[in-house]
Amino acid sequence: MTRMQSRSIVVRRDPPLSGQANMAIDEAMLAEARPDSPITIRLYQWDQPTLSLGHFQNMEQCEKDVRISHAPELRAIPWVRRKTGGGAILHDREWTYSFVMPADSDEAGKGHSEALYRSVHESIRDGLVALGWNAKLAEHCTCSPMNRGENESFLCFHRRSPVDIVVGESKVVGSAQRRSRTGLLQHGSLLVNRSLLFPDLFGLEELRDGFCDPINWPDWLEDKIRQGLRSAMDGVCEVP
Repeated sequence: MTRMQSRSIVVRRDPPLSGQANMAIDEAMLAEARPDSPITIRLYQWDQPTLSLGHFQNMEQCEKDVRISHAPELRAIPWVRRKTGGGAILHDREWTYSFVMPADSDEAGKGHSEALYRSVHESIRDGLVALGWNAKLAEHCTCSPMNRGENESFLCFHRRSPVDIVVGESKVVGSAQRRSRTGLLQHGSLLVNRSLLFPDLFGLEELRDGFCDPINWPDWLEDKIRQGLRSAMDGVCEVP
């Protein structure tokens, strides 16, 4: 019997950094990945509230977006562009994760990229349910590419896409991906506390049904990402 290939995992945790620095590190992780590189998981925060735009969003068009006129708070904070797609994300009182799966004939292909996305979110959802949150995966998309007016929020966490993680009506985890010739980058945001700029963006701490012991969120999130990767790669490679 042929022994299944094993992928090691390297974890890095950075201190809170600027948006430019955070995005530069994620981009470098993807650019420097090689077929025999380990999977890299990164957990980090931001040194100040920052708005990140998806790779395919136009910075100038976003600055002129009519919805920004109703959100002057967004004009007062730094803006940065992400390598991954999706909409505008306000990074405030959260933990952000990223991981890079090096390019391989199977592991970073389109089919497995979708499996990775879902599996990591399922692992985080199951972990939240085990802690007492009524977490579930969103089933329907509330985003409308044709609706760029006032009826749809500018911020991604005010909208829902399938497989986002929600607690009640509040979105608490959203992720995005980018594939390149060197591998696959996925990163996402775990909202821990209510945003200081947008109080209607609830975090997990405000959505508790009851008391639970303090949680070391970076340790917890690392464990859930590992579980998700392990589940997605089952039968493809061994992940510790």
